[in-house]
Amino acid sequence: MSGRVTTRVSGAIGEIVISNSEHKNAMTTEMWRQLRSAAEEMRANDYVRVVVVHGAEGTFVAGADIDEFRTMRQVGETAVEYDRITEDALVALATMPKPTVAAIEGYCIGGGVSIAVACDFQVADAVAKFQIPAARLGISYPLGSLRRLVAQVGAATAKRMIFTASMLDAAAALDAGLISQVSESLTDDIAELTMALAEVAPLSIAATKALADGLANPALDYAELEEEAARLSATTIASADYLEALDAFDEKRKPNFQGR
Repeated sequence: MSGRVTTRVSGAIGEIVISNSEHKNAMTTEMWRQLRSAAEEMRANDYVRVVVVHGAEGTFVAGADIDEFRTMRQVGETAVEYDRITEDALVALATMPKPTVAAIEGYCIGGGVSIAVACDFQVADAVAKFQIPAARLGISYPLGSLRRLVAQVGAATAKRMIFTASMLDAAAALDAGLISQVSESLTDDIAELTMALAEVAPLSIAATKALADGLANPALDYAELEEEAARLSATTIASADYLEALDAFDEKRKPNFQGR
């Protein structure tokens, strides 16, 4: 197997690294399974405060591995199973209560866009390229990925990207709302962002992320979301981190949050 998804941890920063050097980090079925496992591993690691997703060797993800299309995306039942495997991985990433950052170099195509949009922040280098080529491949864009894309850029922009299969440069992707930042120094800017995210209260981030994602989901009942908001508010106010924040304010120092 040429491709793999691995993890590493440095202090409070976890990394998910996507590597398939023969195919510009294109995702195989097994790599989608590994992405789910990697996301679950990062979620379970209490020391990790922020997760960065990036590709190896100067590119992000150049879509799905075309070599598998005739075997995995042609026969009905197999194609359905493939979509389930990919969506399971993306949901594991999207629903992680910790902040996630897609560090995008080079090509971010098809499934790469799905992975990037499943993250909270998308920071791209100035030469990054974005495309969803589903219409040129004669396939439909998966529903879960489409929902997250529409929530990110709006229905009109999502349809334009998919209908035309046009390639966007980093500046155009920023204008479209597909990414949150274009960086001239990706390593430095990712380090600055992750440091800022790692220093704030984890329970506060988890609560805000859950509610923001709920507001972006039109199928979610607002009354249920209000109940969840009240529960999350009570949890944060009852936390040791809340008391630590008050003490730090009184003592004019930086708080030391523990996520509890």
